[in-house]
Amino acid sequence: MVWAATASQLTSQPRARIASGLRFELATSEDDAQLRRLLRENAISGSISVTLEREPSFFGAAAVEGREHQTVVALEQDRIVAAGSISARHRFINGQPMRVGYLGALRLDRSCRGRSEILRRGYDAFRKLHEQGGPRIYLTSIIADNLPARRFLERNLSGMPTYRFVGEFVTLIIRRPARRDLFFHSNVGTPHWIREQGMDFAQGLKERRAEIAEFLNRDLQRYQFAPVWSATDIHPETFQVARATDGRLLACASIWDQRAMKQIVVRGYSGQVRWARPLVNFWAAMSGTPRLPQVGAPLSYAFISHLAMSHDQPRLAEGLTNSLRNFALTHGIDFLLVGFDSRDPRLAYFRGVLRPREYVSRIYVVHWEGGAALAQSLDDRLLAPEVATL
Repeated sequence: MVWAATASQLTSQPRARIASGLRFELATSEDDAQLRRLLRENAISGSISVTLEREPSFFGAAAVEGREHQTVVALEQDRIVAAGSISARHRFINGQPMRVGYLGALRLDRSCRGRSEILRRGYDAFRKLHEQGGPRIYLTSIIADNLPARRFLERNLSGMPTYRFVGEFVTLIIRRPARRDLFFHSNVGTPHWIREQGMDFAQGLKERRAEIAEFLNRDLQRYQFAPVWSATDIHPETFQVARATDGRLLACASIWDQRAMKQIVVRGYSGQVRWARPLVNFWAAMSGTPRLPQVGAPLSYAFISHLAMSHDQPRLAEGLTNSLRNFALTHGIDFLLVGFDSRDPRLAYFRGVLRPREYVSRIYVVHWEGGAALAQSLDDRLLAPEVATL
């Protein structure tokens, strides 16, 4: 159940008395269009500037973050100038399933950059939501090169929750194979070395959903912040599993395609990338590899999720990933995203054999006073928050 709060609880003053004209409310379905506009108009800068959008429904996409979800908006003259979401789901903490919050979709309109009072009062609204029954600790991620956000949040200013850095998380962007690979069979079907080990790959297995969920949770409890999955979260048509000769599950992974509700849209290229794009796209057309889309177009991507396997079998991870890449090729998906703790031994292997692009996020545990002890008790397990839910 979502913890209870009303719009009136999010401000200590009646709206008419707020001198700045700024007010904070819980968003409703009536705010959906404005929230989507806020995401669409405020790009994340970089060599490729992008917006993280939620079309056709902001709230329709919110369920990905957690089953308990509320969004706070800041309005100025009835225009939404900032927003942030707070949600909760069960994750593994020190090996035990626990209700953990998530702070996400934090956006400040570009016209309000530098107005720290909006952020401070927004976090005051978050605190009031938290006090109505929120989890003891929250998770959040920040792109590592977003230095202004890091400086603000890591200063632990008065009235703000504590942001405790727990590690870096690397998201790999893996290209689908070139179309010609299908003809040379380099990555198709069960690799020879898999067969030599007496293993095989299988897809579907609808009758084994509960077993797959149990296998996933048994593996994921070794990590911090890994989500707890149920049989209803398993969609066999997108799952790939590795099995031993006796049928035992050895590894699994899935493709989670969220393009129908969440999009990464290109909003601009830096000078070097802009000049190189025609050449890159010419080569892409010749080789059958993904193109760099035009400005205003979405990236064609999906996530590798529900990943479970032993650290000492990276080739098994590679085999599963290549199988999913072939699925991507036949389903119009250009890129697959998967995330690993920067300390994860599988990361180096993936970098070497797949040569992906990547970006780095900083993972924080966030808490108010009541969550300090739990946050300090976190052990040094590898982080696995599931990039598809961030």
